[in-house]
Amino acid sequence: MTEEELIHSLQKDSSEALCELIDRYTPYVSSVIHRIIGTSPEDCKELTADVFFAAWRNRSKLQNGKVKSYLGEIARNKAFNFIRDSKSFLPLDEDIIFNKDDPQEYTENRDMSLKLKNALSQLDESKKELFLRYYYYGQKVKDAAADMNINPSTAKIWLKRGREELKEILSRDGIVC
Repeated sequence: MTEEELIHSLQKDSSEALCELIDRYTPYVSSVIHRIIGTSPEDCKELTADVFFAAWRNRSKLQNGKVKSYLGEIARNKAFNFIRDSKSFLPLDEDIIFNKDDPQEYTENRDMSLKLKNALSQLDESKKELFLRYYYYGQKVKDAAADMNINPSTAKIWLKRGREELKEILSRDGIVC
């Protein structure tokens, strides 16, 4: 079934199309969620199910060629909301920062990653969450602000102040920015 046919069937309330959507995109959706929350498989499964439920409820919004990105956006939002609601921290996935193929580069970057994690831990929780959402998980400022229930202008100010604070903290640790 093509994506266009899948969307058409979903919009006609086809449960078979929903099963096809789930079968086709579960690996992608669950990997997006796992990279963000990095917790138990049960949480990932529950959030994955929530993503498909949201997609089903909003099936009229599905567009040909954009289903995967739409599901990815829902998955990111669900994962970030889960983290915020559980008052947990956003994990800094080292694989996002560097590649483990070159041992020397890996060691240097691992040290830098630890210093960066330490610097991030010194930011207040709201700034840290926004900073990680924007810089490490690629969420747009307006989307991150909406998920965090803050004004986009406030989010931009927090990002600017967060960069300044990180620069100051890293400078104290001997890292030139």
